[in-house]
Amino acid sequence: MIDLLRENGSISIGDIMNHFDVSEATARRDLETLEQERKLIRTFGGAVLETVRTEIPFYRKMEMNTEEKKEIAEKALSVIRDGDVVGLTGGSTNMMIARRIQQKPFERLTVVTNAVNVAFELSGKPGLQLIVTGGVIRTQSYELSGPFAEATLGQLTIQKAFIGADGVSIARGVTTFDELEAHTNRVMMRRAIETYVVADHTKLNRDSIFRIEDLSSVTAVLTDSRVDPDIRASYAEAGIRLL
Repeated sequence: MIDLLRENGSISIGDIMNHFDVSEATARRDLETLEQERKLIRTFGGAVLETVRTEIPFYRKMEMNTEEKKEIAEKALSVIRDGDVVGLTGGSTNMMIARRIQQKPFERLTVVTNAVNVAFELSGKPGLQLIVTGGVIRTQSYELSGPFAEATLGQLTIQKAFIGADGVSIARGVTTFDELEAHTNRVMMRRAIETYVVADHTKLNRDSIFRIEDLSSVTAVLTDSRVDPDIRASYAEAGIRLL
């Protein structure tokens, strides 16, 4: 059902009954279960995917698409070199990257982050210099944002920034739910020599409310191997690298 929703954006009770050969009661019960798991939003006669109206709490995001996020974290780690200055925004995928950095030995690495949970994950790691911005925290994402965060970032040069996103599309670029976070993440991107957007396949061709930056400013989008071939082709045609 979720796969159908990702393909079509919405689904009706009739669609579910016909596609899966189940009763109306079964279709409604399954929709209710998925809504309780915050994977969709019920509508009259059907459902739609989580949209810009609803932000999923961080602890729920950590439970979603975990294998895909681990795959992206491995790809990110292959990009990072000893001696790099790495920027990490908040988000569940960047949390996976932070965990992989914590597990891998580095002689010298600097990580700049505006996410307090990412900072906690990396604190005390041998060989790692940790720089945490100031700012106002959002409990929904654990990110610090606003003028204090941007003042810190404005003093730095970052070699490789990894930017979390709630939506990535060719038309609107990289988007997120919060205006202050969008602005702070944009500042990190502009202080970076290379920028990698981290987004699993469910976030591609999806828009959130506030735009962070156009994809023309991005070195590459790090995603997982479940990306639809048609989506791969459309991004390649637009000149956007998918790793």
